[in-house]
Amino acid sequence: MANEVMKYFDHSFIVVLTLTLMAIGVLYQVAIGIIYQKMIQATDTLSGMENKLLVQCKERFVNCYKLNGGVPNIPVFVDKFINRIRVCGMSMSFMKHLSGQLMLAGVFVAGFGVCKGIIEGRGFIDLLPFYIISLLGIYLYLSIMSIVDMPNRRRMLKTNITDYLENTVAQRLEHGLMEKEKLLWELAQEKDATIIEKEEDRQENEILEKTKEPVFSAEETRELEELLRGIIANKV
Repeated sequence: MANEVMKYFDHSFIVVLTLTLMAIGVLYQVAIGIIYQKMIQATDTLSGMENKLLVQCKERFVNCYKLNGGVPNIPVFVDKFINRIRVCGMSMSFMKHLSGQLMLAGVFVAGFGVCKGIIEGRGFIDLLPFYIISLLGIYLYLSIMSIVDMPNRRRMLKTNITDYLENTVAQRLEHGLMEKEKLLWELAQEKDATIIEKEEDRQENEILEKTKEPVFSAEETRELEELLRGIIANKV
């Protein structure tokens, strides 16, 4: 069984598998660097944040601000947003760990090729490609990882987004809320003035109606008419 496995994994197949695993691991690091760099460049302009991920962040911030009347801790909000970033269903931290695991898998496969070559009695020249691939792959991976500098780029991105939300978006929203409150206050004042005016008109109408009421009742008027008639009759 072991001999059949050894035959299946021939020399060229092991080399190709090693290169593939290491290349994918390096590409993951490059992808992380590109994503962070694009987001940092978008936040540097502060002109509307054309990046789709940052537009989503802005929309969530605006909705949260309007719903709660403000965001008490914007850095925490930004941290949560960055942690939720997904690329093909994978988070940034998962891509970083997967990249490292792929590099280790490539080194392991190269070691397997060396062991297989030693068992088969191959010479140093035949085993040299595995050593070269491993060393170059690890060197390239570490170099790109230092260039990407994921912790520093994450820190820069967080600083830029926090500054944009605090000094641009939050200020605009606060100004809008103040204008809205001012408008509501003015409408309330106008409503109160209208209510007071209607009440004054009602009172004036009541006073006018009272002044229009006769001074004497019907019976008193009749008695007064009879009295006047009697006086006039006596004079005649």
